[in-house]
Amino acid sequence: MAKSKQVIFTDKAVKPVGPYSQAVRAGDFLFISGTVPVDPVTGQVVAREIAVQTRQVFDSIKAILTAVGATMDDLVKVTIHLHDASDWPAMNEVYRTYFTSYLPARMAFEGKPPLDYLVDVDAIAYLPA
Repeated sequence: MAKSKQVIFTDKAVKPVGPYSQAVRAGDFLFISGTVPVDPVTGQVVAREIAVQTRQVFDSIKAILTAVGATMDDLVKVTIHLHDASDWPAMNEVYRTYFTSYLPARMAFEGKPPLDYLVDVDAIAYLPA
């Protein structure tokens, strides 16, 4: 059986700023790199408000999924890094609006994301052929 990996890129999501890919599809799985609250058009961090930054992060993740013909409901695992645990309720409120049929497994913790980011999220999607 041949093994295949495919690098995924869309200009509708935050562009990588280092030696990594937005996402990599390996077989039936899509691994989405840590996604930060940067507007893909301007390249600037969005407003320093947790709800706005969370929305930008999940809009980028949604754009990456759309690029491979998937939806947010294809996510099976999400990891959320919050700058401040007190932002949990506001982040959670925005997070819930992105899922319609079920919620993926999730881990969330307080840990300083780089720069002025209040939130940084990576995810795994299951995309059976």
